[in-house]
Amino acid sequence: MAYSQKLRALGLALLGIIKRFLRDPKRKLRYTNHLIMLNLHMGDFNKARILEFEIQSQPELKARQLYTLGDFQPAEVNYSSDFLKIQIDSRISELSSYLISGIEKAEQWISSQFPGFKSVLNYFLMNDTGPSPFNAQLGDVYLKVGHYNPVSNDREILQHAIVHELTHILLRNHIGFKIRQSEFGIRKFFDEGFAQYCGFQSVGAYSRKLAHADTCSTVVIKRNLYGLLHRIENWNETIFNERHYPLYQASMSFVGYFQEQIGFDGLVDLFRNSGYDTNFPKLIEDKTGASFENHLSNWATQLPSLAEQTDQEFCEIASVERLSPNKLKISYYSKFPLYPIKDILALDSSGTQLEIQVDRRKRYEQSGEFMLLCEEGETLYLTIIHDDKVQQIKV
Repeated sequence: MAYSQKLRALGLALLGIIKRFLRDPKRKLRYTNHLIMLNLHMGDFNKARILEFEIQSQPELKARQLYTLGDFQPAEVNYSSDFLKIQIDSRISELSSYLISGIEKAEQWISSQFPGFKSVLNYFLMNDTGPSPFNAQLGDVYLKVGHYNPVSNDREILQHAIVHELTHILLRNHIGFKIRQSEFGIRKFFDEGFAQYCGFQSVGAYSRKLAHADTCSTVVIKRNLYGLLHRIENWNETIFNERHYPLYQASMSFVGYFQEQIGFDGLVDLFRNSGYDTNFPKLIEDKTGASFENHLSNWATQLPSLAEQTDQEFCEIASVERLSPNKLKISYYSKFPLYPIKDILALDSSGTQLEIQVDRRKRYEQSGEFMLLCEEGETLYLTIIHDDKVQQIKV
């Protein structure tokens, strides 16, 4: 057994012993999930399934579980290269085989931009839907793909996600860009923006997705740059509690703007020179002559105005139903697949963004419904975005 495998086996044994003595449900769930991930990583899928059953059979654990990872049934068809290894759940083997078809082209883009980069990143394409966690220590990504459709739009989205996560590994292990806790928000803003940039560049969708990111940023952020600064500083709170806020779109739009200012090589050099102990905001100012805040302000200034964009009609609001004093249900039909949280932005008459909620299993459909949190009597302004296509609807 290789040395690293022995360490993992020892880790599994220690975690198993610790778990027996845990009484706090939150800690027990965390340790159990670590055990599941380790077992999946080592290929012991039966043990992972038993541990997942343990979580699902205990109400205090099940209520806290954000994702189900232990239910993985490996298929015979897999994929491996110099950059990644993909393991597929047998229940979605046909769908997954379609979704990763042509992934070699995305890998060729990575190879051309970053010569010498290799990775052992391990992807599990999993049945069902929900959050898709990434375990940086193990180098494993658990992508939930059971809700996708065998169409080119969904294939592009999944392959973008694959390269997106690969880019995080590239930044850390190949370039040396570390996520320093005291500067977590600003480093994460660049980290995610660059991962978005590389993901969409690799699948040939960058110009369309940049237009989408620019429009989202125009609608929500251009009028309130301070709000973006606050959300960058409180990154995790935004990601977990304000999912409707276009933080990832802003990061991609900004990184797209920033690389135009200093060039792709300049951006990579900035990452390479920002060691763990380096003051990243100061490095930005030293390298460019302007502070991060000034760059954000300049970026926001050059964002397109909605008035300049042609309003296209591709989405129809079929019905609006009030479920409670502060919640609406809105049904829609669209010519293009939409994910309402990312593709539909709702503002009230004061310009405040309103929260949208959606069943995650209904992502990327051409018809569906979403919940909108708003008070009675509010006038709503919806901006619907599909790539470089924009439509505005007043409700």
